Amino acid sequence: MVVKSGGGGGAEEGAAGAAVRRWVEAGGGRLVLDGGLATELEAHGADLNDPLWSAKCILSSPHLIRKVHLDYIEAGANIIITASYQATIQGFESKGFSKEQGENLLTKSVEIAHEAREMFLKQHPDQSTALRPILVAASIGSYGAYLADGSEYSGDYGEAGTLEFLKDFHRRRLQVLAEARPDLIAFETIPNKLEAQAYVELLEECNINIPSWFSFNSKDGVNVVSGDSLIECAKIANECAKVGAVGINCTPPRFIHSLILSIRKVTDKPILIYPNSGERYDAEKKEWVECTGVSDGDFVSYVGEWCKDGAALIGGCCRTTPNTIRAITRSLNQYYPAA
Repeated sequence: MVVKSGGGGGAEEGAAGAAVRRWVEAGGGRLVLDGGLATELEAHGADLNDPLWSAKCILSSPHLIRKVHLDYIEAGANIIITASYQATIQGFESKGFSKEQGENLLTKSVEIAHEAREMFLKQHPDQSTALRPILVAASIGSYGAYLADGSEYSGDYGEAGTLEFLKDFHRRRLQVLAEARPDLIAFETIPNKLEAQAYVELLEECNINIPSWFSFNSKDGVNVVSGDSLIECAKIANECAKVGAVGINCTPPRFIHSLILSIRKVTDKPILIYPNSGERYDAEKKEWVECTGVSDGDFVSYVGEWCKDGAALIGGCCRTTPNTIRAITRSLNQYYPAA
């Protein structure tokens, strides 16, 4: 069984959407994404109190990133997302690295994920990517993530909020990550319509032929965090043939149902969702407030509903763990008994 969004598309799906659907079909009707990276790196002793956040480990402890990727594959993830969310050439330059060194570090983030996949396959010779897709998605965080001030949760970029500025900021980073040959490019935590448009134009201008996904974030279950209409944002993604899936990440689980239904109104592309634990990020203290979080059991209790709503790719974002992904995998295997 292959889950289709069932919405009111409009644009042709294109090669990117077809590729994602083939992977979904190979996964038995669904694909499992990984969970939070930073949470696990910190659990293994990494100090991420740095503007580079989890990307700091590309420099200091790539072995920890590799281990976390491997843990998620072991937990059942079909897609592992690279540690490049907050990795930018500009961010590395601010740390004293040259542009070339920054580009090499971006490439390394993809190489580490490839190495983790190869390690898993070597350790489990009975496994096969033909039977179980294991894909690497190169993460591209928003301009707000680079600012490291919580702007990806507001979408307020001030004077930097112009289309050309955002395209110039992301252009070379996108090219370098694409050249590293990931299976997918993940544009994550997109906070506003303007940045989505910048990504679409860059995919076309840079002639990127790797399937991409766009995932937005919301704090009210209706709009993206900037206040822009989610439906309008999803339309932008839908109209780009290079975008293979559209969805939501880093958003409380309780909002996902309504957000999926909104996205389905404007696209027939596969829908992906990977919510956070339900906790709130305090940008001033740079920490997650735990009072609103949900347990793994509560998180996974939503999975059946999300499948019925039309989600085909499901995982977790900030503060979720391999245990969360393992529980999601079990739940999906019950929902798709033939998978």
